[in-house]
Amino acid sequence: MALVLGLSVQSEVTSEVVRAVVMLIIAVSLGAAGQMCLKYGVNLLGEGASPVVVLKGIFTPYVFGGFVLYGVSSLFYLIALSRLQLSFAYPFVALSFVMVLVLCWLLLGESLPPLRIIGVGLIVIGVLTVAGSYRGAAESQAQPPPAVEQPQ
Repeated sequence: MALVLGLSVQSEVTSEVVRAVVMLIIAVSLGAAGQMCLKYGVNLLGEGASPVVVLKGIFTPYVFGGFVLYGVSSLFYLIALSRLQLSFAYPFVALSFVMVLVLCWLLLGESLPPLRIIGVGLIVIGVLTVAGSYRGAAESQAQPPPAVEQPQ
């Protein structure tokens, strides 16, 4: 499983880290699904809809559902962030570009020009590079994150 996620076998990959990365991938996937719902919902409003029509469209099922998916995505992302360094976790958000591109091609019939495919390939290489940089607990314990004081 660690190799699939791009995490080096030599690093100290714990089941907690794997669960956090899975949460991160779920968050990104839900965000991509939310984006697709928003696009489909806006398409139903008509091409070139006025700002007033778009504002009213917020409460249509697909647009509203897209926002709900973004909200749930954020919850999964927060859980992942509580377990991973931001500098490791944030680049995974770029996978949403890949997911949305593939979904647009499959579901909306959008074209994929060669430069777009190359760009998305570079994003995947970048995410895999970041994933391979994980060094385990020793690295994350070197500089603990600052504690946030609770208001009294």
